Order: sequence, then C-alpha cells, then structure tokens
Amino acid sequence: MSIVDKSKPDVLRVTEYVLEKGKRKEQFSVCEAAKTSELNGIDEYRISEILRDICLQPNGPNSLDLHTTIDNTNMHNLPAHWQLNSNSYFNYLSYLALLRTEEGTALANESLKQSRKSNYISSVALVIAVLAFVADTIKEFFK
Repeated sequence: MSIVDKSKPDVLRVTEYVLEKGKRKEQFSVCEAAKTSELNGIDEYRISEILRDICLQPNGPNSLDLHTTIDNTNMHNLPAHWQLNSNSYFNYLSYLALLRTEEGTALANESLKQSRKSNYISSVALVIAVLAFVADTIKEFFK
C-alpha cells in the first residue's frame, strides 16, 4: 500500500485508501482502516462518516449502515468490499485532472522562461554578428 500524504484532507485520504484497496480487491473494515498508517490520525467515527458519504453499499442492500455504525455490537469490525459511488469517483477524477493541469501549467511556464532566455541570447548573438559585419565592412572600406 502506498503512503498517503497526511497533509491532505481526511476525505481525500479515505477516498485514495478506498481506491487503493479496490484496485487490490481487498476488503477492509472501518476498525482496520483506522489502524493503518495511511489513515493514521483519522478516528473510526470520522472514517465511518466519510465512507457513508462517498461509498456504495459494500455488501448489498442496507450494508452501509451495518458496516459504519459504531456501537457495542462491533459490526464496524466486519470487512466489506468498499467502492466509491459515481459522484465521488468522478469528483476524484476531476481532482486528478486539475492536478495534471496545474503540473502542465507549471511546465509550460518553465518552458516559456527558457524560451525567453533563448530569445535573449539569440538577440545578443544577432547584434554581435551585425557589429562584426559592420566592422568587417568598415575594415574593407579603409583598405
């Protein structure tokens, strides 16, 4: 499991955790998730709340409440097949697209800086070439 950036908001960390576990087709419980290094610092209640908001029914109808209710029955200890609902999944994809856009913009800005520097150097080289041509012409004229 990859390490999740702990500076990210809780909902993003849980979303990435659900996606990572889904890729591996691994079940997990709320209790188990709260003990992982990826979600360290997010308690069971908060994880349950987030899972209720972002996930489909993990094991069929009415299983969401069963797996996210924290009480003395300890049903939140039961592993389940968690999967993001369509809104959460497409919102996450939009988030990734925005990150890629920001990376592309930063790369384009750096390329623009390098182009400006290259244009300046080319301009200086052109001025030097013109001065050399003028000097050579003057030298030929006074021979």
